[in-house]
Amino acid sequence: MRGAIIDYRKRTGATQQDLANMMHTDKANISHIENDRRNVTLSMYEAGFNSVPDAHLLNDMAYEMTKGYTTPTPSNQVYDDHRMSFKYRIKEEIQEFVDALSSNRLDKRPEYLTPDEKEHISMLVSELQDVLFEGQGFLNKLSEDYEFLKPQTLNQNRDRRLKMQRRI
Repeated sequence: MRGAIIDYRKRTGATQQDLANMMHTDKANISHIENDRRNVTLSMYEAGFNSVPDAHLLNDMAYEMTKGYTTPTPSNQVYDDHRMSFKYRIKEEIQEFVDALSSNRLDKRPEYLTPDEKEHISMLVSELQDVLFEGQGFLNKLSEDYEFLKPQTLNQNRDRRLKMQRRI
């Protein structure tokens, strides 16, 4: 966390005391951390994640704390970039999508939908986007971690299978 603290102080002009107040510790402790003489405690991490108003610092803290297993999202939030986290998240997103899918009537022509039904379809689309986002991240992570999985090869195999099934 040393790098995150130093970068934050340089970027914002915050003092060691300012940071100590956010992390529920004292100025001397922040000085020791910056000089690599002390580690950040779990309670300091928790205090930081609960009280730090700076998304950039939170991203840097999470990245350092997990030794690179976190990734910022476009909304400046952080999620765990480990394949097991993707596995959990994609299962959750798929279940939310299945739940939304079961509460929608897709047999009804769009021009006959009520405003309420249109809103439900919009929520269904949003859930599907979440599945696709997590799925693409999961695919990228698996391809990165297991180098034998190449997206191009996977696409070619999928296309061959779909042609055999006469779906394309």
